[in-house]
Amino acid sequence: MDYPSLKLLHLIAAATWLSGMVGNGLAVALLAGSTSANGRALLASLRSWNRWVTSPAAGLLLGAGASIAWQGGWLVMPWLQIKLALVAALVLLQFGLAHALRRMATAEPAWSPPAVLRFAAPLTFCAGLVIGVLALTKPVW
Repeated sequence: MDYPSLKLLHLIAAATWLSGMVGNGLAVALLAGSTSANGRALLASLRSWNRWVTSPAAGLLLGAGASIAWQGGWLVMPWLQIKLALVAALVLLQFGLAHALRRMATAEPAWSPPAVLRFAAPLTFCAGLVIGVLALTKPVW
């Protein structure tokens, strides 16, 4: 696949993945400790969306990003190392959100997620912003 096509795929996958994570983070924060049937139904729907849309977008993002980095010869650049560390943190956060969605949707007693998951939406947004700035500017240190 040529560079412009990979870049477009990477950008679309990033937008899909990050928006899904922000949505999941908002749901986890807003429905923490909720036992309502409507809340559980929403969480079940988000679990399905996470499984069929958000997670595959993450895979596309990582695959296209690795190919772009290889083609650009950027694998040893410090800005890319920082970007990859932030992406790795977001992947771990996504696993935590998926676990929280499952627990909150299926647990009978109300379950309150850890604080880091309740702040997942702003953390995801800020990390995505930093990643975007690093990708656009490619600073040389």
